[in-house]
Amino acid sequence: MFQSFRILAFLACAASLRGEREKFVSEEAQDDEAAYKQFRQEFNRTAEDSIAYLERLAHFRRFRAAVARHNARPDASWRAVVGPFADYTDAEFKALLGHRRTFRPEVKAASSFLQTEPHKTIASTVDWTDKLSSVRSVKEQGSCGSCWAVAAIGALEMHAELALQKAGSALSSNQVKDCSTNPKHCGGSGGCQGSTSELAYDYIVKNGIALDSTYGGDKNRDSSCQAHKPYLRIGGFQPLPVNKLQPLMEAVSTKGPVVVSIDASGWNSYGGGIFDSCDKDAVVNHAVVLVGYGKSKSENKEYWLIRNSWGEGWGEKGFIRLLRHSGDQGDAGYCGTDRNPKEGVGCDGGPPEIPVCGMCGVLSDSVYPTGLQLA
Repeated sequence: MFQSFRILAFLACAASLRGEREKFVSEEAQDDEAAYKQFRQEFNRTAEDSIAYLERLAHFRRFRAAVARHNARPDASWRAVVGPFADYTDAEFKALLGHRRTFRPEVKAASSFLQTEPHKTIASTVDWTDKLSSVRSVKEQGSCGSCWAVAAIGALEMHAELALQKAGSALSSNQVKDCSTNPKHCGGSGGCQGSTSELAYDYIVKNGIALDSTYGGDKNRDSSCQAHKPYLRIGGFQPLPVNKLQPLMEAVSTKGPVVVSIDASGWNSYGGGIFDSCDKDAVVNHAVVLVGYGKSKSENKEYWLIRNSWGEGWGEKGFIRLLRHSGDQGDAGYCGTDRNPKEGVGCDGGPPEIPVCGMCGVLSDSVYPTGLQLA
């Protein structure tokens, strides 16, 4: 079914696409100012003073040139586009990524995956978009740094659909954003300032989660925690072994979609194909939902299938295919070190450096919810 489909900060995770759908500026020959005028119309940019306009035009010009250079590469496995981030300043884009990989907080996780799950023969291809309607419902997180909450709730909705054997109901990521605490500053100071999906699940273990329709709230900013009636509860959550390939493949194949922490610094121009442009020394700064894996026959490359939270107008209808190095034990062929832990890693008191493996650090931190039941 699914064939088409920097940047660090202390604050938010990712950008809203403002409801745009498949809008990209033409890469055909035209001067940059004309192209920028088209861009501003398509992405609803508001009027600003002449200095700000010229600054943004300069950013746009550099972005557009980088897109052209990338697409001219004969070996490119993914297509770059002039999309919604093309005139962002560095500071603006840095403020849009801010999820930190967690230095495993002391929360109620299930027992070791390796102890409870013997290795199994797993499918060569997995695509939960074919099986769960909740996977196809792409999220748009808005301008708040809540990717950690949106990803956790997104995966929970998918597991709820599996557990309840019926079309999933929209759960409230705003409740998690507004109500969960983060005393050790894991991934930020909480809310729109960042946290982790493990802390999101720890909150839900203790409090349950309401439907989105009953909690309400504002996805673009922090709000006071509101009284709510829980709709669903979970018994715990399962972190997977760090930087190991097989357990992640087993989990997404046999258990369902998994929240993964990722370096999305280079995803601003992604428009399709198999993304392979992250350095080994990834800085993990975003949370997404892994919904499958496969192999492209046309490109003869293996990939992870990931649902992002930047709306359907980004990437491949809201999804990205990420290069998968499955030929190496634990993806040892593509490992590095996150040397910026204070800008992109876990809790207060965490290690000064973190090993990361897989394209964009996809194997570095992953978790899924367990023990689902209606409240």
